[in-house]
Amino acid sequence: MQKKAQKKQTTRKLNRRQFLKAGTAGLGAAALGTIPGKVFGKAPAYNKGTTLSILYGTFFIAPAQDLMKKQVQEWGKMAGVKASIDFLSWPDLQAKIGAVIQAGGMDITELMVYWNYLYKDQLVDVTDLAEEIGKAGGGYEPYVLNSGPVNGRYYGVPTGTSLGTMAYRISWFKEVGVENAEDGNKLDLTWDEYHEIAKKLKAKGKPFGQALGHSTGDPPSFCYAYMWCNGAMEVDKDGKTVRFNTPEFVEAMEKFIQAWKDGYDTTGTSWDDSNNNRAFLSNQISCTFNGSSIYFAAKKNHPDIAKDTHHMLMPRGVSGRWYRLGTRHMAVFKKSKNIEAAKDFMKWWFQDEQYGTWLRIQQGYHLQHVQKYADDPMWFEDPKMTPYRNVAKYGRNIGYAGPPNRKAALAQAKYIIVDTFAKAVQSGDAKGSIKWGAKQLERIYSRG
Repeated sequence: MQKKAQKKQTTRKLNRRQFLKAGTAGLGAAALGTIPGKVFGKAPAYNKGTTLSILYGTFFIAPAQDLMKKQVQEWGKMAGVKASIDFLSWPDLQAKIGAVIQAGGMDITELMVYWNYLYKDQLVDVTDLAEEIGKAGGGYEPYVLNSGPVNGRYYGVPTGTSLGTMAYRISWFKEVGVENAEDGNKLDLTWDEYHEIAKKLKAKGKPFGQALGHSTGDPPSFCYAYMWCNGAMEVDKDGKTVRFNTPEFVEAMEKFIQAWKDGYDTTGTSWDDSNNNRAFLSNQISCTFNGSSIYFAAKKNHPDIAKDTHHMLMPRGVSGRWYRLGTRHMAVFKKSKNIEAAKDFMKWWFQDEQYGTWLRIQQGYHLQHVQKYADDPMWFEDPKMTPYRNVAKYGRNIGYAGPPNRKAALAQAKYIIVDTFAKAVQSGDAKGSIKWGAKQLERIYSRG
């Protein structure tokens, strides 16, 4: 026991010494695990009383949030820094970011997808660090490369993104004759087929559910995908010509209006990212677009529902199958008084011991940022999670077919696409609602 204690004490001293003397080794050796202990890649020189304050969005996978909090505290103890992290709802987080931009007081923030385009002028350019982390992980995933850099520069380190696809009740799908319902990996539905199932199940008191409110996850993910699948897009390749009001999309929206009446819980126009979770877990709805948080919660609290739940890819339309994909970021405010400490924390957190553990504890809810995790065992432990791994094949950026940019980010932030759907199902006027959406997009994309 005494030898074990001495060994533990020696290890702790070595970690501290390595922490202080790592020099400018960077992520290379540390990320690859060739240096024992926790190495930061740069000798910290923090003033006494240095603090590090971090803002993050609330996690739908609670253990991941708890883990990150512990990781921040661990780094703070090692670095001799008073480190803290606050978790806010996504709408509250964006409001807080605006306040920090004006008044300061925080160091690091999480950015939801494409917020890097909105706030780049208030964020530290961390291109060197981001590229180093990407290289250490075997290169960034294509969807990250397509949404992370802003004019070739990184204003945050990509962290990957939460995933969403269709969660459904196996037994209820079987009740209405859906073939292969027991295995979502075998389901390959069109939107017409999907909505026919919804109609049959609503007639049995088990409607589909879909959030169409102002929430950053499920509503835009669903609406952008349906738009792309059915012959429309925000703008053409020139990034200026709006291609939203197309005959194919008007026809598809007319079908969606009817399907909303026949097959959905119509209160979904006011739902946020959490309403459909609660509805699914309380047996109110039979299918919804969502991250794996429904399944994760069910396994813990509703094992009978978990057993009866599977996932499938989103349906395909006349233009194929598509998903809205973009990376989140960990970014540093320009007004931070502790920029070097913030960078050192990020170097440490993106090593596999920290990031990899955080990623795996979410069991497929979060899509990796770098390619080294693409074939991680976590993706194959549960066949019900395999559809989430396959989502990356169908990713598109906001603003498609144009590039992701500040205009596309502004259109997303204003919920133009989502509001078009909400207006359509509430008014019953597909053509008029799409015309309204096109006009709003033209106002944004016509700006210099």
